[in-house]
Parts: sequence; C-alpha cells; structure tokens
Amino acid sequence: MEIEAMHLAHFTVQDIDHAGSLTLNGPKSTIEIYSDDFFHLTEEQMRCVRGVSKDGVSISAINCVGPGVPGTQTYHGRRKRFMSLVPNFVVLGPRHLEPQQSNIASVSFSFTAANELFYDWGTFGQIIRKHRLSFGQLREILRAVSGAPKRRRRGGHLDLFYRWDRGPIIEIETTMGTLKAWNATSERFPSPSGIELRNRVRVTCDFAVSRTLEGTVDALYEIMPFFELVSQSRQNIENIALTHVEAPERELPLALHLVNLEHTSVENLEPTDALVSGGLQPEEFGRTLTGWINTMARRRTARYRFVQGFRRGHKYEIDRLVGAANAFDLLPSSDFDKSASLPPEVEALLSGFEHEVKARAKSSSQVNNYRDRILNLLGLNRGLNLRNKVFQRYATLSPVLKGKLAGMEEIIGCSVSARNFYVHGTPTKFSAVDLHALSIFFTDTLEFIFATTELQLCGWSAERWAKESYSHSRLKWYISNFPVNKQRVESALSVAASGNV
Repeated sequence: MEIEAMHLAHFTVQDIDHAGSLTLNGPKSTIEIYSDDFFHLTEEQMRCVRGVSKDGVSISAINCVGPGVPGTQTYHGRRKRFMSLVPNFVVLGPRHLEPQQSNIASVSFSFTAANELFYDWGTFGQIIRKHRLSFGQLREILRAVSGAPKRRRRGGHLDLFYRWDRGPIIEIETTMGTLKAWNATSERFPSPSGIELRNRVRVTCDFAVSRTLEGTVDALYEIMPFFELVSQSRQNIENIALTHVEAPERELPLALHLVNLEHTSVENLEPTDALVSGGLQPEEFGRTLTGWINTMARRRTARYRFVQGFRRGHKYEIDRLVGAANAFDLLPSSDFDKSASLPPEVEALLSGFEHEVKARAKSSSQVNNYRDRILNLLGLNRGLNLRNKVFQRYATLSPVLKGKLAGMEEIIGCSVSARNFYVHGTPTKFSAVDLHALSIFFTDTLEFIFATTELQLCGWSAERWAKESYSHSRLKWYISNFPVNKQRVESALSVAASGNV
C-alpha cells in the first residue's frame, strides 16, 4: 500500500510561483496552492500543473480536477486565496514531463506477487556443507579482513551466503518493445550487525517507439491483466519508473504515481500455483506473454471485461457472472464460424419475413414506424448467440482438459441460461434458490473457458499444466470439483422438473 507523503513545493501558475503542497495518498491525493492575489487555472492549464518541491524534485501533476478558481479565507483583515486540485497522475523526478509528447523511452514496475511469479531459483543461497575453499576465495576473504584489529579471531566455522546475478529472468521481443523481468537487489555493506540483501523482481519494457504518458499507461494495462490471469488473483502495481528519451545515462528515472489505483489485499501465490511461471517455465512464459501482447489490439475489450471479475478471486456477485459471459460477445467475430448458424429452411423463412416487412412498410405508416426495429430483431437470428460462441471457444480447448470435463456442454447451456435470466429475465429451469446457489459455479465455468482458451491461443501449454499438481490453483480446483458441481446442477434440474420447488 502506498505510504502517505507530503511534499512542500512551489507551483507555477500563469508564470507566477505560488507556495503549495502535494500530498500523495492514493485516491485521496491532493495539491494545495496558496496566494495573496486572485489566480485561476484554465482547463488547458490543469492538464499539467508543474512545481518544484523544497528539496528540488520536479513535480508534474497531470489531468487535474478542481474548481479552477481559488477559495478565499480572511483572518483579522488578512485575505488569503487557496485552490485544491485532485491529480489523476503525478510524476516526480529530476525533470518535468510533457504528457502530450512522445518522450518516454521505457517503463519499469513491480507488482505484489512479482517475486513468486518470476521465482528465480538459485539467485540467493547458502553453502551449508563444508567445502575446501580455493586459493582465490581464501585470498579474497583475507583481504576483506586485512584492516581488522591485529587480535582478530581465527578458526571456527565459515558460512558462505551468495547472490548469483545471471542476467534477466526472461527477455522477449514483442510488438510493444523489449520486455524483461530482472532482479532489483538492494544491499547494505556487511558489518558486525549482519548481512542484509533485499530483492524485488521488476518488469521493464523498452518501447520500440517512444510513447506519451497515456500510451505508457495503456502498455501497463495490457501487461498487468496477463499477470493477474496467470497468477489467478488481483495484483497491485508498484513503484512505476519512467525513462525520459533525453535522460543522460546516470539520470534517475521519473516516478509515476497512478493516483486513482486502489491498493487492496492480494491472495498469496505459491510459485507452482501459477498457470505458467516466469521463473520455472521461462520459455513457455515468454512465448505466451509475447502472444498475449501481439494479439491485444483486437482482444483488449474482451480481456478487460473478463479480468475485471476474475481478479476478484473468491468474491462473487451477479455482475461477475454477467461480465464473464459478456467477454465472449466482445471477442473478434473472426473467432467464430457462422457458416452453419442457420439451416436453409430457417434462412428462407427469415428472408420471407424480411421481404414482407419491407413491402408493408411502404404502404403502412404504422408498420414503417417499427420497420427498423423488426428487421433488427429478425437479423439477430442470423448471428451467433452467446451459447454458440461459448461452445465454439470450448471446442478449441486441448483434449487433455476436455477429457476431464465430461458433460461440459450441458453446464455451458445452464451457465448462459443463468446469465440470460439476470440480464433479460428469461425464465430458467432452476428454482430461484438453486439458481442463486449455483451462480458461483456458472461464473467459474465461463471464466475457466475464457481463461484457458485465451492463454492457449497465445501459446500456453495446457498439456504441461494438466500434469502438474494443483495446490491452490483456482482453475485446477475447478477441474477437481467439476463432477461434484455437475451433480448439483443435475439434482437441481431434477427437482425443478418434478415440480417440488
């Protein structure tokens, strides 16, 4: 969670410096500007309010929201003016950022479960068995203590702790640019107080073409849904750093604060629970992430809609069921085969209805008023319905997974029926009590199909994943519990059919 911090600063308003402050506190972040004289900010000026903190840090507050004119406070005849603004983005660092210019060369960030998702086994360790040290190792150790007191202690047992820098954990080329995950290690010089090493995995994207701030934030929103999907839980993005295209080699990066992002509790992730691990399966992870980014342009809306619910973990509501179904409707039309959507006899019947409506509309004003509405309703029958879309996506799933889900076709139908009830009020075969109780399973069903088929499309190995133990993996638990939940659905349908509701 972001720690509240206040920066005393001067802000430039219409080429005049005014005292003020910036408080960084997530969605409660504010800018206060003070003045003896009247001042105001136009809408254009509030797109980027610039200032310098008392310790010399450049402040760029971007897309600010506020009254635009100051308030007034009077105390014993002394009048002061002040203005409170709420920024959407704040950039801190050695220079100001022009948000409309393509001046960002790269972005680097971490997130809650980065160390677990990119579990880099062997980076840190301890040699616990007794080994003969080489001459070179002995020489280095003796050099390290050469300045110690002459009566230094000798003998005893030597423990060796190490950090092994093997370069990036993964490094891939995508249409966005070069992505790499790497270990950002901080350390304190060893002393009698002990040894301290801390590590945080960071992800860096060196853009193929420099980006604006908006384009950079878009890149984060393309990458993070993938990390949330494979970790199967919400992730809080942390410590975002920007590299300016004009920054010299040793210049510190700019710190980006996404003010409106709320940091909430995150479920623990074990490295083996991930659908694919950047540390344990680096080649597959890199291949799948590359496929995800390279196919994002046409699938962005569907993936966003899906991950809004999926990231909620074990928290369910009706909108999550509706959203999981809606994600299939938002997929590109090229994902679906419409060739066999209607039998010839039905197509002929629809064409006859359409011809009659068009003819009647020419002679009847009443029919003409409803002409477009009737034709649109008839046209809906030619398109694929939601049930067929889910069926077709499920058909692309690996046989290894489908073999563990006998009877899925019936469950898909029930899941879509539940969604239709909550959206359109369409009657279902379930009692109200059973429908509510089974809604979690129906939500999980639609999310399971969307998640696995999207990952498989990007290069994920369902076969490799299916052979591994599941531990706390949500999707593995779905497979394990599928027979029991399928029996619950069949029992509810049987009760409803018998009339004992």
